[in-house]
Amino acid sequence: MVNLPIEYSDKKVTPFGGMSLMKRFIDKTGIRDYLSALNLPEPQSNAGYNPVHTIESFWLSIWTGASRYIHCD
Repeated sequence: MVNLPIEYSDKKVTPFGGMSLMKRFIDKTGIRDYLSALNLPEPQSNAGYNPVHTIESFWLSIWTGASRYIHCD
């Protein structure tokens, strides 16, 4: 597991700042490489999505405030 220090601040966080924090979190933990190594089902059509991108998109929706599946589209 990666040692990822979390600090709290009274400073305001802009939407871009929050997104860059999430990007750094994904990069530091190496979760993208881990997901790529899993035996996830591959899309069967040309219009299919990479399963790693689908999982990342779902997480991004949750991190940015989605509280229902309908918010994730």
